[in-house]
Amino acid sequence: MRLLLIDHGCCDVPDTRVHHCREHLEKLGVQASACGPSSISHLASHQPGLHGIHLHDVAAASKLFLRAVQDGTPIALLEALATISPSLLGLVRETARQMVAEAVDANLPDVIFVFHAGILTDLAIETGVPVVVHVSFSDLVVAGRNGFMRQRVTAAIASCNGIVATDADTAQALRQEWLSDDVHSPDEQVPIVIWPPSPNSAADILAVCQCALSRRQYRA
Repeated sequence: MRLLLIDHGCCDVPDTRVHHCREHLEKLGVQASACGPSSISHLASHQPGLHGIHLHDVAAASKLFLRAVQDGTPIALLEALATISPSLLGLVRETARQMVAEAVDANLPDVIFVFHAGILTDLAIETGVPVVVHVSFSDLVVAGRNGFMRQRVTAAIASCNGIVATDADTAQALRQEWLSDDVHSPDEQVPIVIWPPSPNSAADILAVCQCALSRRQYRA
């Protein structure tokens, strides 16, 4: 099985969650690649299976967003994206869209697994590959502050083939506020599973991605 892991935090910093997950998935026989913001303007050297989204040049237009990119954490990026101008957000989306598409073309993943519900979840859906998203409560809080972001994140979550919530409160918020009963019939609703993310989540990621792929194939 081939998986593409997309994180809203820096993907090229050693000892990160996405690196550990890649290593553990490889041990399970999975061909895993990763995509996410780069910690530097350009990767010093190409690393097979790693696709950095270079946002530093785009972020130079906003001190707040530049600080978030330099911070490198998912929450910093997501919070900044909820505050930047529509024109800058459009540039960020186009930059990220190109790299996500390149990662898919290069690795031909069976499923995309996205850490955090945000702008990259939306772009993952656009590729047409089955998508599983891991949602934290803070993701929903941040997206809810911006009308455009809430609209995009709501549509993205509803279009996913698998949904993982970090805890029971997040699952409840998803069911009550983000996943309308009008979107899908009861038979079409994607079940929400609950487990917290960690560098040792490889087996859980593989299991939920296998279910998502089976669900997509069954509907097809």
